[in-house]
Amino acid sequence: MILFKASLFLLIGFLAAATAAEESAAAELQPPPVVVPPEVHEIAPEMVERQLVDHPETVIIDVRTEEERQNRGYILNSLNYDYFHGQKTLDLLGQLDKTKPCIVHCAIGGRARRIAVEMHKMGFKNVLLLKGGFNAWTAAGQAVAR
Repeated sequence: MILFKASLFLLIGFLAAATAAEESAAAELQPPPVVVPPEVHEIAPEMVERQLVDHPETVIIDVRTEEERQNRGYILNSLNYDYFHGQKTLDLLGQLDKTKPCIVHCAIGGRARRIAVEMHKMGFKNVLLLKGGFNAWTAAGQAVAR
């Protein structure tokens, strides 16, 4: 019985060490968390219409892929600057008026946060993140163009 308990104890210890090693390796593969500057704010889907009425010059930037836009739809009059096009996307963003308010979104928010950080670094003065991304937009019953 003592041998069984000792074997069980060693097995549990081995599994715990293996799990910790796997978690550590997985953490190393994850990109660092995105720290969004305090000047970049979120806007709820329900507030976008008010933003567009109060500031009709607002630009809506969709950083999803063209395939995502075709399959799921898009916000009317939004510009599509695919996040995965890297420098090309940053070059296109650099051509925009940095004084105009911009609402950035992707599907749920990860890509948009990264783009918002880059836009802030580029000197954009009023960057807004669509809270919850396009998924939250559709869940809130907002209009979708096809």
